[in-house]
Amino acid sequence: MSVEAIRFSRRAAPVPMSIVSPAGLQSLIADDQKPAVIVLCHADLHLFRQCRGLFRDRGVKDSRKPLSKVLLGYPGQIPFLEAKLSSAGRLKQAVETLLANAFKRQEDGIYVLGVSDKVFQKVRQEELFQGRRVKSGTVEPTLERLLPDQTEPEALRRWFWGESEKFRLVRQLAARAALTDAPLLILGETGTGKSMLARAIHEAGRPGSPFEMLNCAAIPGTLFETELFGYAPGAFTGGLRQGKAGPWELAGNGTFFLDEIGDLPLEHQAAILHALEYKRFRRVGGKQEVSAPARVITATNRNLLALVRSGRFREDLYFRLRNLAIMMPDLFGDPEDLVLIARNLWREIAGQEARLPPEILDELCRHRWPGNVRELRSVLNTLDNLFGAQNLRREQLQAVFQYFGLLAGYGRREAGAVEPAVVQIECIRQIQRADNVLHACEQALHPLAKGLFLPDAARSALDRNRREMQALLQNRLQFGSQETYQAFNRVSEDLGQLLALRPEDTNRLCRFWRGTLAPHIHQAVAQLFSEHQRWANPQLIGAAKGSGAAPGAEQRSVSASTNR
Repeated sequence: MSVEAIRFSRRAAPVPMSIVSPAGLQSLIADDQKPAVIVLCHADLHLFRQCRGLFRDRGVKDSRKPLSKVLLGYPGQIPFLEAKLSSAGRLKQAVETLLANAFKRQEDGIYVLGVSDKVFQKVRQEELFQGRRVKSGTVEPTLERLLPDQTEPEALRRWFWGESEKFRLVRQLAARAALTDAPLLILGETGTGKSMLARAIHEAGRPGSPFEMLNCAAIPGTLFETELFGYAPGAFTGGLRQGKAGPWELAGNGTFFLDEIGDLPLEHQAAILHALEYKRFRRVGGKQEVSAPARVITATNRNLLALVRSGRFREDLYFRLRNLAIMMPDLFGDPEDLVLIARNLWREIAGQEARLPPEILDELCRHRWPGNVRELRSVLNTLDNLFGAQNLRREQLQAVFQYFGLLAGYGRREAGAVEPAVVQIECIRQIQRADNVLHACEQALHPLAKGLFLPDAARSALDRNRREMQALLQNRLQFGSQETYQAFNRVSEDLGQLLALRPEDTNRLCRFWRGTLAPHIHQAVAQLFSEHQRWANPQLIGAAKGSGAAPGAEQRSVSASTNR
């Protein structure tokens, strides 16, 4: 007899599952899905009490204690308890908090909650349980959603650790790229690991064969074709008597990697296109063609399409290279990926048992990482060389940032420092979206401001708004400052508490609105306005710091200031 349950994790929507044998629960949960919370009817908990070696009975949850204090801290065992939660909203809020705390404490365990049959069935019926389903036609058909899972080669898992959708997409595309001979184009900012990905794809697809590379930006234009194709005997004075093979020829049946293809001079692009099309070329000064069966991978941090439109890159070569393309994610915008990558880098640098303290991880999340993983590795190496791996403190990392002239967080930017235009625009858009969501929440909460009953339509609108908030909160760094992020996050948490209250308890809802939610919304609006002013007018940053006053202290709306 199987037990019906729901699996909650930080990265994915709740998923239904059947537990045939409690002893096999560990094997049902993949490592990248942990920490995980398994919710089932409390009547089924007796099955787990029979496996005392694997499971730990924590009894019935005391309403005065949070789940984290009762369930966290039991390595090697799966703790379970009966949680007397009165509604699906309270359950989801409790699970979210438990998973967040488990992540902060670097625990990757499984936690089992037994709830009443009424609450369990309610969660099963809600949209959240249906994979965050929305109405037909509102979901973009993205590759992340449409690609069937492909087994990821070990070489990819070894080097690319992020677990967000964008990192998983890279691994899925790379797994497919390893199975084809078509040209591959890798795009991405400096330090994102483009050359490492090229080598990993080579190891997965053509192990044991040669891997040759050439950096297009490192060779003078007059020597480029000589370095690329090699030269025949007697091609020019001073050359080797027997001639020389180029890296494309040396790659044989392996992989040839052309790095920084965006810096390739226009006059040499036709030769590259011809060699790609016919898999043959002539050495410089040679008369006979040489076979070029190697698989070609190219990479650049330039915008090739913009170069095409400006006439600096051949359109036909661009589309030939773009048969298969992979965009490398950067470290900006997803702190959880950054934390995961930092932990893995630190274990490489300081030993498999080394752990980064939470305050160090928090400080790392404040930085923008323009150099991406390469910069992160450099900072962690320096931290280890100067202070060792034990008893690290936040001020030590801040000293490393200061020493290198880096910017440890948004509050430490030098006066007059200007963000890149793209970053500035994205942050402004994020802040405007956040302000619009807060305005929509105020409209939906208007009945409570008058002491009236909150209708079902308003509650549905608030639930949608909260989901939008949670989506915005995933782009933590685009809020500009930690204070703005926390103010907006507080409103999201307050909405969760309000929606967990009984709809018929109007007096309690009104008290919560007046005493908690309304002040937090006003504070968040003021913080967003201040942040919007900082991004839209960078010259105000120094003045705001000097006076100690927030530019948006008068609590004006971001949208209103933008449209004015």
